[in-house]
Amino acid sequence: MLSTQQINKFNEDGYLIFDTQIPELILDSISERLQPYWGHDGKKFEGVPYADFNRIQDGWRVDKDIKTIATFPAILAVLKDLYGRQPKPFQTLNFYKGTEQKIHSDSIHFNSEPFGLMCGVWVAFEDISMEQGPLLYYPGSQKLPEMNFEQMGLEPDYKNYPQYEAYLEQLIVDQALQPSYGVMKKGQAVIWAANLLHGGSKQTNKALTRQSQVTHYYFKGANPWRPGHSQDKRAYFTPEWIPYDLPKPSLSERIRSWFK
Repeated sequence: MLSTQQINKFNEDGYLIFDTQIPELILDSISERLQPYWGHDGKKFEGVPYADFNRIQDGWRVDKDIKTIATFPAILAVLKDLYGRQPKPFQTLNFYKGTEQKIHSDSIHFNSEPFGLMCGVWVAFEDISMEQGPLLYYPGSQKLPEMNFEQMGLEPDYKNYPQYEAYLEQLIVDQALQPSYGVMKKGQAVIWAANLLHGGSKQTNKALTRQSQVTHYYFKGANPWRPGHSQDKRAYFTPEWIPYDLPKPSLSERIRSWFK
């Protein structure tokens, strides 16, 4: 279980780094199996919605260890401690190198009613240094108002994504937000809230890898929707949930349920 200090830190900063206790054998096995698919000359990864030279989406469908990480009990337990609800994994992304992705919040892609019942978890498959282009995030930015197309006066359409990115860049300046960087050890993970501003920092050594896996989660009670597909009305959708067995409730949890 998380300490009160850890929970308070997540609520204050919008992210939390912790040790997953995932066996190195699992991390190394995934890295070894994915190696032939990386790079512009790599093989095509079959059986998933999308794959390119640096990213494989939903590899959990064909690789049991990718699914194991997405449903790893220690990660699910941390998420339940933070949100007080059962987590529901629905997407994995595996990466080879840093992305240098521009700043965004995940809620622009995957939102929820009620707002905030979604998060991302990024697991390091190797030690991550500043040279590799680690994740960067802006502590406390999750407390800002919901940042979606409509809140910015933009038509809810991905064609307006460049304006969305420009809006966030100016917002960071206006709010004097300061970045933190995901310099982490192999096997550590960072959880970030749906509204936290984050992205990929500059990779100063292009020869280095930054092997990792992101899993996105909704939580029980969330009604998922996609802002970028909501031109006429909110585009609600049912994700393809990543299945896992729920842990058996403890004695105290069973007793509490009797009095509800």
